[in-house]
Amino acid sequence: MDTSANEARKRKIVIAIDGSKTAEHAFKWYVETIHEKGDFVIALYTPEFKNLTHISCMASHMSIMTADPALMTNLIEEEQKHTRKLIAEIQELMKQADVEGTVKSMIGMPGDQIVKVAEEEGAAFIITGSRGLGTLRRTFLGSVSDFIVHHATVPVFVCKPETQGDMT
Repeated sequence: MDTSANEARKRKIVIAIDGSKTAEHAFKWYVETIHEKGDFVIALYTPEFKNLTHISCMASHMSIMTADPALMTNLIEEEQKHTRKLIAEIQELMKQADVEGTVKSMIGMPGDQIVKVAEEEGAAFIITGSRGLGTLRRTFLGSVSDFIVHHATVPVFVCKPETQGDMT
C-alpha cells in the first residue's frame, strides 16, 4: 500500500488547551473516545497575558499609565515562562497518551486563533472544553467555546466538565 496515500488520510484534530482542568478533560475525552491511530493532534494554546490585561484595565480605569519598561518586561517574561511550562506539560500528556502531534502557541484572541489554525491545517474537527459558565457570566465574559461553535467551518466537540464546579 502507498504510504503517501496513508499520510493524506491522516485526520488532523485541533484541541484547544488553556491549562485548565476542563481543557485536560477535553483532551482525555478525545483520547478515550474518538482517538484513532494515525491521528495528528494540534494542541493549541493562546496565552491570555492576564497580568498585562489586568494592569491595562486598572490603568485605564484609574488613568494611571506606567512608563516602567522593566515592569512590562517582567510581566511578559513571566507569561512566557508560564507558556513554556504549559507547553512542556501538554507535550508530556500527549507522549503518555501515545498521541502523535504538536503543540502550538499563538498570540491573539483564543477563539479567533483556534478557528484560524483549524482552517489553515485542514483539521477534521476541533475539540474544546467548556467551563460551564452560566448565561449571565457567558453574556458578559464571552465564551471561547461559543465563539468556536459559531465561527468554525468544521465540526466542533465541546466537552462539558465532569462536575459543574469551578474547573479552572
